[in-house]
Amino acid sequence: MKHRAVSVALGLLLVALGAGVASAGDIVTVPTANQLKAGEIDLAGYYIFVDNDALVDAIQPLDITSVRAQTFYMGLTDEVELDIHRYDVDKVGKESIYNLNVLVLKEDAKWPNVVIGGRDLTKVYGHASYYLCSAKTLNPPVAGPPTGPIYRLHLSVGTEDNTLFAEGRHEGLFGGVQILFRPSDPAVGLIVLYDATDIITGLTYVPKPNWPTFKGGTFGGHWWVGLSYTFNAK
Repeated sequence: MKHRAVSVALGLLLVALGAGVASAGDIVTVPTANQLKAGEIDLAGYYIFVDNDALVDAIQPLDITSVRAQTFYMGLTDEVELDIHRYDVDKVGKESIYNLNVLVLKEDAKWPNVVIGGRDLTKVYGHASYYLCSAKTLNPPVAGPPTGPIYRLHLSVGTEDNTLFAEGRHEGLFGGVQILFRPSDPAVGLIVLYDATDIITGLTYVPKPNWPTFKGGTFGGHWWVGLSYTFNAK
């Protein structure tokens, strides 16, 4: 009974983390082991205010000021998630990349979620990148709904991904932490991640259950805002 209570509490906790901090596989653009279940869909839009001085020399002369991004995540099964990212980069143009994540170990009271996956599998930006991600909630409640604050740790390893600003990301170790300060009414969370190139921070806010998630923060020398919504298509 104790093991079942912990499993139920973890399920409730992951729902709360999904609503308040992040729901689909990626957090902004960083791959994680947060995985959608079969039939779940997450739609998101982001706007990055670009500091041109923070860009690599190769694209700095283009004087880029913004990036608009839309993301689509869908749980094909409880273990397989398909992601599509569309980037509209100022003065560069629009491209879409296709990503796939496979859950190889499901989180429980003892073990983390573990996901293997790949980004830009059709090689729009030159080559695909691959990663292994893990995520573990450090202090899950033993019974009942979560009350917060709750901490979820991410640790991943991958190969170079150059799908944003032509900068190598996700090579070697990367990861960070999600903090859910308040689970609901409203749900308030914090993201701090390192993608092997930049530190990404963000605050998330969900006014009420089943509402979209409002979020925004920093991306290295840039700023970003976003909106996401997760629902079950079944």
